[in-house]
Amino acid sequence: MVDVSLPQSSPIMRFALEVFEHALESYVGKQPRHRKFAVLGLAQAVELAIKATLVEKNVSIYEKDGNRTLNPHGAMLSLAKLWGVERMPMQARIELLIDERNAIQHRYGSVDDVTMDYHMQTAFSALADILQREFDADLQGWVRSNVEESVWRRVRFVDQEAPEAKLPSDAIVDERSATLDFIDGFTRFEGAIRKAVAEVDDSAPALRSSLDLVMKFLANVQPVKQELIDAMPGVYRVRNQVIHGDREAKPEEVESLLHILDEAVHVLRDPGNRPVLVKAIRATGAGVRGTRLDATALAQPDVPFINDAPPGVAASGTS
Repeated sequence: MVDVSLPQSSPIMRFALEVFEHALESYVGKQPRHRKFAVLGLAQAVELAIKATLVEKNVSIYEKDGNRTLNPHGAMLSLAKLWGVERMPMQARIELLIDERNAIQHRYGSVDDVTMDYHMQTAFSALADILQREFDADLQGWVRSNVEESVWRRVRFVDQEAPEAKLPSDAIVDERSATLDFIDGFTRFEGAIRKAVAEVDDSAPALRSSLDLVMKFLANVQPVKQELIDAMPGVYRVRNQVIHGDREAKPEEVESLLHILDEAVHVLRDPGNRPVLVKAIRATGAGVRGTRLDATALAQPDVPFINDAPPGVAASGTS
């Protein structure tokens, strides 16, 4: 059984998790300075976890002169060598996290919500991997057992109960930024798409465009939900703008946008729509353009279809 309390014999790992807990508390803070402190803590926690692993494997964490400990890059190279790989998993992203930490320390940098979310995912993934591999420990269980519930419930990388039942709008959390709520909700929506695809075709290749699949699917289920079809490209447009830092999500729009995704998830989960989903997956994988799913369209994936949607339904073309 995986130990959620963690091996208490490693003082470096104990401190790494203490720092990580403090980073989680900062992550859910409301002020810009909280995001800065969160980045500082995440970078330190990952660095300490790497060094804790080296120590437990009897690998020195000191440079050759013995006066200083390895810098983060040197520590990652040592751990990669220990694992028999050229680079650690997530190493490029860990390096970016450390660079962000350095920018805050030395160049007075700032961190927006989207960047903060990205670094949290990096740290969470890296720590979970190290703990599972080297300490037979579960980071998810440790967080839920040791961190205040009011904190971890606002961190989207912590598994919530019954995740398969969660809808995109369930991502709306009190006292969290609208931007993070929207990113979390959209991630749940794409997770629901992947789950639905796997249930009908577990050999389906990775999607070229989830919007293309969704538009093909929605345009062919009965009855056609025209308002949902019309709204979906706009939701993706806001998602792209938010992710690329062009704008922040507004609280009043996030609830509306996520409820649109809720409705799409309900349609996806309807067992009666599975035959349409299978055809949409096939058409998307074959590169069929537009929303027509008849036999002629599926047999000619390279033929562009301009006016191929049912009456009143716009053809898809937005990525």
